[in-house]
Amino acid sequence: MVPSNKIVKLDEFSMKDDLSHVQVVEAPVPELKQGEVLVNAYLRPVNPTDVILIRTGWGGLVPLPSTPGSEGVGKVVKNGPGASKFKEGQRVAAAPWPQFQGRGSWAQYVAVPEKDLINPMTVYGMLREQNIPKGEFLLQTAATSVLGRQMISLAKHYGVQTINVVRRKEAVDELKSIGAEHVINSETEDIQKRVKEITGGKMAYGAIDAIGGKMSPKVVASIRKSGTYMLYGALDPSSVSASNSDLLANTKVLTGFLIYDWIEKPHKQEVIKEVLSLLEKKILEPNSGRSYKFEEVKEAINECNRAGRGAKVFLEG
Repeated sequence: MVPSNKIVKLDEFSMKDDLSHVQVVEAPVPELKQGEVLVNAYLRPVNPTDVILIRTGWGGLVPLPSTPGSEGVGKVVKNGPGASKFKEGQRVAAAPWPQFQGRGSWAQYVAVPEKDLINPMTVYGMLREQNIPKGEFLLQTAATSVLGRQMISLAKHYGVQTINVVRRKEAVDELKSIGAEHVINSETEDIQKRVKEITGGKMAYGAIDAIGGKMSPKVVASIRKSGTYMLYGALDPSSVSASNSDLLANTKVLTGFLIYDWIEKPHKQEVIKEVLSLLEKKILEPNSGRSYKFEEVKEAINECNRAGRGAKVFLEG
């Protein structure tokens, strides 16, 4: 008997508020190619990066029709030709899931390259790339997000202080209660001025930004000379910008971070080992929130977009 395979299918990328272009349909179970493993995915987070794909297709990087989903967990159903590392029934995750080929984790059955069956590690990757010395400061926006909370914990583990930007008054005490050293409310405080005060005039060593757009010049202005501004999300779809003086006189570096590219570097196995160790020691812990059934995918996306959510949203089934 051929199993049912529900998938989330996009025939277009769109900014539609009603998400009418996001559909749950039945599809054939994928045929396995050389080196692939068939995974029955049963739980996957709904991430802001997934929402960006649904809206924009990452600027032409993703084909149509397409199934989103950058992370997830499932069980091995069978191995394809040349794949033998995992046993049938073994629980696995992937980094990355093949969403840039239109085959993300928002499907019940996904053909995944055997070499990619590991764990996601965006927080670790960004902190490693920033290479911030112990005692220095990392500035981050969207600090109440799941990733933001994990960054607070991981940075503290490595002796890095975080300066966390939020938009709600109640979020200040909320983050301080989980160990955040410094929290700035961007609705009532000047980010650059507060960063200067916190750092004694040195400014932040580097910054990670999930927002972009109008927030970006404020963040860039708040890092040190030759510091790195790293964009990893686009909650504001308008373009990133910086002043001429920040780029010319202060030689600041503006770059982006996508785990899908970074994880393919030669350090992959070393990174996997380190991240698994951090998870085992509970230095990195997921902050789990509400789960939605497959047919409730639109509600799950809306919950992911909700301000002040503070916990992972999951799609199950």
